[in-house]
Amino acid sequence: MKGEITTGSIKIDRLRSKIIEGNIKIPPFQREFVWKQEQVIELLDSIIKDYPIGSILLWETKDDLPSKRNIGGFDLPNPTEDYPINYVLDGQQRVTSIFGVFCYDLENVENEDYDSSIFNIVYDITEDIFISSSDINDNNINLSLRLIFDNFNFNKFIQEKALDEPQTNKVVEIQSLFQNYELPLVTIKKRDKTEVGIIFERVNNTGTPLSTLDLMIAWTWIEDFHLKEKFEDIFETLEDKNFGNVKNKVVLQCISAIIHQTTKTKNILELKPQDVRDNMDLLKSSLEKAIDFLSTQFNCASYDFLPRVQQIVPLTYLYSKTNALTIDQSNCLKKWFWRTSFSTRYSASTDQKMDDDVEFIDLLLANDFSGIQKYQTNINLTQLENLKFSKSNSFVRAFLLLLAQQKPFDLANGNIVDVGNALSQYNRKQYHHIFPRAFLKNLNFTNDQINRAVNFCILPATSNRLITDKNPSDYFVNIIPQANLTTILDSNLVPTDMTIYNNDDYDTFYKKRAEIVFDKIKELSDE
Repeated sequence: MKGEITTGSIKIDRLRSKIIEGNIKIPPFQREFVWKQEQVIELLDSIIKDYPIGSILLWETKDDLPSKRNIGGFDLPNPTEDYPINYVLDGQQRVTSIFGVFCYDLENVENEDYDSSIFNIVYDITEDIFISSSDINDNNINLSLRLIFDNFNFNKFIQEKALDEPQTNKVVEIQSLFQNYELPLVTIKKRDKTEVGIIFERVNNTGTPLSTLDLMIAWTWIEDFHLKEKFEDIFETLEDKNFGNVKNKVVLQCISAIIHQTTKTKNILELKPQDVRDNMDLLKSSLEKAIDFLSTQFNCASYDFLPRVQQIVPLTYLYSKTNALTIDQSNCLKKWFWRTSFSTRYSASTDQKMDDDVEFIDLLLANDFSGIQKYQTNINLTQLENLKFSKSNSFVRAFLLLLAQQKPFDLANGNIVDVGNALSQYNRKQYHHIFPRAFLKNLNFTNDQINRAVNFCILPATSNRLITDKNPSDYFVNIIPQANLTTILDSNLVPTDMTIYNNDDYDTFYKKRAEIVFDKIKELSDE
């Protein structure tokens, strides 16, 4: 049966009642409550000013999840058996804040996640603002918001404080605004975990959307195993290898590929918890080997220089199946790397493309190399000429790895450049405008023309400072060691025709260099 999505609204008091009854719960894949008291006060202010605060997204299900009991630091009952539970999929910070502020009839319990005192907020009648109870001015009259839905004590407060008519009208108006305010509500019904996971991925609200990993943490939870801890261990290893920025979902795609040879979100969320638990160690070791392969074979010493993050997935799958490659397998895999690096293969339908990559790896391991034919570079010479130097561009990252492959010599002294240092972290001082920026600026070239990727080479900061803004006609003769000039230029994929530099001819230079780089791409990709 097709699931249902209902929309409506719910008053704050009704929301309180449902939480107290155990009908609304915070599921285990939700992040911790992280709002500060200032954010809670801003929410209250938005409500009385009738500003949009976003809808609450609930998932109604009878599935038993290890839900958190304590919303807002209050002791709450377990849900009634055989009745559906509404899990908060989006809006946890708002739900917790509203419940914490207006709950007056429950006992607080110890909560290590946050200090529940942040919900102790009062309305300063004199100043007409919401403030923390710790900031009360004793000369002013302050209404605890815990009294808003406690009519008996609210009326008692008015009498005891002997409020005059304007003050009474003001607090009554505040009470009425909160008692009649309706929160927008969307409820998902009759949907299984997989569908909820996909919906979750597509939630784009004012809060931070939950990830596939958050859902997997819930699906695989048992007393002696917590997926989050396993992932933290994996990411410590990735951090040590300068790959700590790999996204959670990529790692999940890796384990899905290992278990079921597919990376699609739907299939990830259908993984059996026991299979996930049983393969975590294999996932970790395979990821390490994949990153080591990228580092040793392509000088990719940091995530910042990986052309396509999707390349990690088939490589991890590969090393879950083998510890060593034959020469032919390795050569084919290198062609795959360069072809995917200089293509737009992963710009759309990436899950399917990675599934195809997994099939390619299976063929490669069977010594069938025919699968390489479906991969092609698709950067042309004109694109290469006009490619702007930017780390965010995958072609530029591939270009830098390609330069590193040549084991370039330092333009200033002819020593071998430490490309590992240049590619371990992104630092513009490690890259040199071959035709210096200031020189081209004086000739009225635009920034886009000056910052063409083909106008850069890898150069240590000390040598960069030595050359600075000298004209090519100067430093190509007076700084670059002349005895090894051709060797040094070749190692940097730089044209060796000295008439280009003697004439300071930038237009000819960037076109010739683009041709040299383009030919090298075709050579490495074997196209």
